[in-house]
This record gives sequence, C-alpha cells and structure tokens, in this order.
Amino acid sequence: MDIRVLNYFVTIAQEGSITRAAEKLGITQPTLSRQIKDLEEEFGTLLFKRSSRQLQLTDDGQYLYNRALEILSLVQKTEENLGKQGDITGEIYIGAAESSSLQLIARASESMTALYPQVRLHFRSGNADDVYEGLNQGTLDFGIVFGTQIPQKYQHLELPRKDRWSIIVPKNHKLAKRKKVSVSDTLAYPLIISSQTDSKHLIFQELDQAIIVATYNLLYNAGLLVKADVGIALAFDGILHDPDLVTIPIENLEVSKLFLIWKKNRKQSPIERAFIEEVQVQLEEDSKQTANID
Repeated sequence: MDIRVLNYFVTIAQEGSITRAAEKLGITQPTLSRQIKDLEEEFGTLLFKRSSRQLQLTDDGQYLYNRALEILSLVQKTEENLGKQGDITGEIYIGAAESSSLQLIARASESMTALYPQVRLHFRSGNADDVYEGLNQGTLDFGIVFGTQIPQKYQHLELPRKDRWSIIVPKNHKLAKRKKVSVSDTLAYPLIISSQTDSKHLIFQELDQAIIVATYNLLYNAGLLVKADVGIALAFDGILHDPDLVTIPIENLEVSKLFLIWKKNRKQSPIERAFIEEVQVQLEEDSKQTANID
C-alpha cells in the first residue's frame, strides 16, 4: 500500500468528489480515478458508493479512512522527527485526560519550549482508552491517565493530584445548594459518566446501584446533557465553568492516581528524554514546596 495513494484516498473521502480532490491534489482526474480503482482491487473491496451527487464511503471505506488518518499522522510525525535525533527539536504528541491537576505538565511544557524553541507540543484530549490506543499505535509519545495501577508494558511517573470527584447539576437542581453530597445522594439520579472503560469501577468500586444513562468523552458535551436534564454528570471539579451549572464535591470518595506514561522497550528520541527530565524537575520542585509548607 502506497502512502501517496492513501493520501489520495483520504482527500477524495474528505472532498466527496474525485474532481475536487484532483484539483486539490494537482493531478488529473483520470489518474486519480485509476489510483483508487487499483487500491480497491488491492483490497478486494469497494471503498466508495458512486452516486450522481457525491462519493460516499462504504463500510470498508470508512474503516480504511479511520485507519488511514492514523497512518498518515504517524508518517507525518516520523518525517518531522527523522534526522533530528541529535538535536532537541521536533514534535511531541501527548494524550491527556481532562484534569485541573495538569498544572505541573503545563509548567514542564513552558520550561521545555523556553529551553528548546524548535520543540512543538501537541496535546490531544481523551480518556485512558483513547490514550492507550494512541500509545500502542504510535500516534502518541506520552499519555496522562487516571487509574490505580498502570499496565506493565508502560513506564510511568506519578503526578500530584488536586482533583475531587464531584457532581455537575443545573443551578435549579434539588442538590444545587448543597456544599457536599454523598455517593448515595448521587445514586438517586440518572448519571452521566466518563466513557473510560473502568470509570464506573474507579468511582463506585463495588456499588452496582448506579443508573447510567449516558457517557462522555469531553466534559463540555456532558455539560450540555446536564443542561438538557438528561442526568447529573460525575466529573472532576475545576474543569467545567458554566454559569448555568453547579459543581458539588462528593465526600468520602477516593480520587484515583494520575500518571504520565510512555511505552517500555522503545528507544526514545532526545526530545522525549528531555520532556521526561523537565517533568522530573517540576516534580522535585513540587515536592520541595510541599515540604516547606509542612
């Protein structure tokens, strides 16, 4: 499979037309049509549904499109970093959970870009499932996830936590005036929780009474569901700021740990090692400040 042809395929899928795609790519329409026909013959399946209006992806075409975006992203990342192994320059891709505890990573990022102006940091929001998938596929260099333990195939640094589990309710909700709520209070209402595979276990441990009506990937979307009275959202505090919503801490609920993770047994580039070093510096500074306060 030729990367160039894969890019042709993605362009056609995005444009919905071979004519427009050919213009964008700067090649002739017959050449582009022949390349896609050859690609379909290579895979032994139709990738597009032909109609008079526009091209639409088949199920196989949609699958290839999703994978093609990942492959092209990985190729671009490799090309950007290739040949720069001796210099602290290039791109770092970080998948991160939504958390107000990422200030330490933000400080490390500021220090990193100040020391190495040619470095570019790309953050991708997502839950642990998204992060693990990106690390396994090579589209992410680092991940920031919540959990009680990290799988053996990843190295990790534990980060300081400042989040609290909370509920998010409309400002006219029965619980809106409460300073704190209990787990049993939350179980009386339909819940909207993170789509992370183990999120219910992380929140409720052995409790099975939860009525889960929806899941979310980004908290902004959960906020829209809360305002529409779909349910109340379970999330960390300090992330969503909306005048129509109220965030209330859940008392006596342990908060899972936060980790910076990366794959083991993988030779790291100088830029990746430098980022880990900057995070470690910030961890040491944070530890000193905590000790001085105590």
